[in-house]
Amino acid sequence: MSNLIDLDGLDLGSLDEKGKPVETRLKDVKAAVGIFATLLRADEKSAVNRSRIDSMFDGVAPYNESQLTASGQGLKTNLNFGEAQRLLDISLSAYVDLYSSLERLVEVKATTGERSEVGPKEDIVAQELTDLFRRWPEFHSSYLRLCTQFVKHGVGIAYFDSPEDWKFRVGGFADILIPRQSTASENGIDIAVGRRQYHLHELYHFIKNEKAAKAVGWNIEEVKRVMMENVKTSGRSSSGNSYSDYESLQAEIKNNDLYTGIQNPTVDVLHYWVREIDGSVSHYISAESNPKEFLYKKVSRYESPEQAYIFFTYGVGSNGTYHSIRGLGQRIFSHVQTSNRLRCQQIDGAMLASSVMIQPENQRSLDELSFTFYGAYAVMSPNVKIIEKAIPNLGTAVQPALQDLTQQLALNTDTMSPYGSTQTSPYKNQMQVVSDMDVATRISGSTLNLFYSSWTRLMREMVRRIVKVKRPDAAVKDFFDRCEKRGVEKEFIKKLDAAQTKAVRSIGNGSHANRLVSLRELQGISGQFDDVGRRNLTRDIVSTRVGHDLADRYVPAQEDDRQTVDTKIAYFENQQLQQGNPVPVVSSEMHGQHMQLHVPLLQQIIQAINEGQTDPQQVLPALQALYQHIGETAQYAAGDPALEPVVANAKQILQYAEEAINNTMKALEKIQREQQQISEEEGGQPQTSEVDMKLQKAQVDMQITQQKAELDMAIKQKKFDQEQAIRDAEAALSFREQQ
Repeated sequence: MSNLIDLDGLDLGSLDEKGKPVETRLKDVKAAVGIFATLLRADEKSAVNRSRIDSMFDGVAPYNESQLTASGQGLKTNLNFGEAQRLLDISLSAYVDLYSSLERLVEVKATTGERSEVGPKEDIVAQELTDLFRRWPEFHSSYLRLCTQFVKHGVGIAYFDSPEDWKFRVGGFADILIPRQSTASENGIDIAVGRRQYHLHELYHFIKNEKAAKAVGWNIEEVKRVMMENVKTSGRSSSGNSYSDYESLQAEIKNNDLYTGIQNPTVDVLHYWVREIDGSVSHYISAESNPKEFLYKKVSRYESPEQAYIFFTYGVGSNGTYHSIRGLGQRIFSHVQTSNRLRCQQIDGAMLASSVMIQPENQRSLDELSFTFYGAYAVMSPNVKIIEKAIPNLGTAVQPALQDLTQQLALNTDTMSPYGSTQTSPYKNQMQVVSDMDVATRISGSTLNLFYSSWTRLMREMVRRIVKVKRPDAAVKDFFDRCEKRGVEKEFIKKLDAAQTKAVRSIGNGSHANRLVSLRELQGISGQFDDVGRRNLTRDIVSTRVGHDLADRYVPAQEDDRQTVDTKIAYFENQQLQQGNPVPVVSSEMHGQHMQLHVPLLQQIIQAINEGQTDPQQVLPALQALYQHIGETAQYAAGDPALEPVVANAKQILQYAEEAINNTMKALEKIQREQQQISEEEGGQPQTSEVDMKLQKAQVDMQITQQKAELDMAIKQKKFDQEQAIRDAEAALSFREQQ
């Protein structure tokens, strides 16, 4: 039978007899079981392939041991050398790094409010959401199982048990079946069937409160019937081997549900997620074996498919369908199996080559064959001879083939550097060495974008459920309490725009070394960052080295926790600037804090001049010094968008200052001309007046300040370039010595 199943072959409704959309596309439990059987048959071949791939990763030998024994090859080497598992570990390590290297997993957005006010609150909520996720005991294992599924087989599925529960479950095509022509999008899936197992006490928990259970969609009588059909043994039953009625089973579960769950088998159930005509998703549950009715039924339980399940893919496939996507296992299966067999052959050849070939003259000689050892010598029984026979050197033939296979595997899985020893690399010194070593844990751009697309949708759905939940569990209640203690009220969280939630991307594409290289490159231009940017860069570097848990020991996450000295330095600089002494600007300063103190001082002097409270000639040196210093500081701060309002305000004040300086200079020049005219009328020689001296000094000071600032900048940049080159060379040399 063809693996392609037409939707017309599935018993799903669309329009009724009057041409109107049906209320639900799944008619009854009989149609549901028929759809499951059809999908299961269509998946038989794929299931065999998945089992073979799982066996390869699990270390199963390449040859069938029973077939080898039957053909007289029981002594043949039959080993799995673990190459597939190594490649899987390398691939998974990159995804683990994407998760573990982040301090915050999500970004959230408020619907209203000024950015300066809501920004800190958004950061607090994002931090607490991350803590909530990581405090869930199964979060890390669920994430790792999800990555394992789509890396091994191409598709992994995260789904939810209910519209309220924010914790997701993980599955794959082994336990969630979809039509084989389904396009690679959640909206392209008309029906999905999940296979699950429940213990008896778990089913009983669903209907424990029968009135409430019936109200939400549970079929009480069908659940009871299924439980009674699946209960087999109990030492406490009236008959000794089975329960006589549901009441006795209920009493047993109430008395000791753990014992009952152990003594009785699990119940196989099927979950059906059906996409309705309006785009919503209905949810049904039935027993897998002999169902009479649905155990559970809720039409349009989910508003959209993404609220029910999110698919993760390892690629895009060949024809845009989920079943055309191939994972790592499919890509490497033939290569790994061939490699294992070649290695086994090589071992057999080595064992044969190291053995002595003996030929008895007859059967009696063979029966009497013996060895007697005398120290380093051995004496054989008579009537046998040593056969001198050339054994083919299998290593000569096998090794080139193995090397080629290994290289092809590395290229196919992107676990080797494209730059060889004789090829030119875009990296320099230590960066080249580190990149070539750690490129194995790099994730390609297309694969990374596919992952983050699905991961963002999953994070978005989890956040939506947490912020909109009506009956929060203990973990969510604790989340709201912790946010409130930090000044974020519950109403603010409830009004978050969940649709704008984004998953935070990790630096380095899943590679620890690439992240260090990227952060080091940022260090080279950190002079263009504001104080917040440089602080974040420092924290990222520290976190990469010691982890986020220990980063607070060196760079606290909250800026208010540790005051910087830049504020105090800026106060001292103001004292010097008021006296007209030039103060150079250093690139590593926190320029935002400096401008917050320098600009008000300049504004104060200008206001005093305009109001006639001070003599412009007396404050001219201070005006010039502040004008020059603030102008240089604004140039450094202009590279950060967060400081745009501060820089814009500073530039406006600088324009006023420039006007005040020009007006004062013109006034001094006018006084100078008047004094010179008077001197000439009196017939004397022009004398250098105090005003003239002030004017000349002011002009010279402005030129000296400007030239000194330009020279300092050039010297500092040259020094930085030299130090960076020395550090790169030392690091590369140290690395090579270690090797």
